[in-house]
Amino acid sequence: MGIRSARKIHRDTKIPLSTISYQLKKLRTQGSLQHQAGNDQRCKIGAKCSRALGQFIRRNNEVTLYELVEKLHNQYKLTVSTSTISRHLHRLQYEKCLPLNTSILTPEYKERRVEWTKQHLNDNWKSIVFTDECSFQLFRNTIRHWSKNPKEDKKRIPKNRQKVHVWSSINSHGKVGFHLFQSIMDSVYYIEILENNLIHNAKR
Repeated sequence: MGIRSARKIHRDTKIPLSTISYQLKKLRTQGSLQHQAGNDQRCKIGAKCSRALGQFIRRNNEVTLYELVEKLHNQYKLTVSTSTISRHLHRLQYEKCLPLNTSILTPEYKERRVEWTKQHLNDNWKSIVFTDECSFQLFRNTIRHWSKNPKEDKKRIPKNRQKVHVWSSINSHGKVGFHLFQSIMDSVYYIEILENNLIHNAKR
């Protein structure tokens, strides 16, 4: 095929020019493109420190790479970079992920809700109004942690967090009332919400 320049090969194959130049230099100096044995960089993290990393993560799966570097240095006198630890954890199939939020709903609560639904299955829902309150957190939790199953990872959170609160009611026709507030709800305030947002709207 004849001799071709690096740029010509780059145009024909779309391989990065830097890669082609490196391989051509390797061919001129070694006479071959084969990888020479014995020049692999050995991993600095041995079996003992590898087990220690797993223990650190099991104790606190939100530990950072910088904290892992410090722990290995203090406890095992091993000095490595954060990138070295990151690559090693990747080989161990760990990923840094953000867990899915899930409500704290115990099996007992689930069973009680299903039982209530069965008991009221044939009720006249046209005369029923459902009300509920919910809290919305303005700043979501973005703390990532290490996991080998990131798609199945969940973090249990409480339902009511002190942020922005919403009260609303619905019936078979749709929305009945809506109220937004930030104060703490007590019995007096709850009655006020019902009087201003439920009773009048439910009669329409």
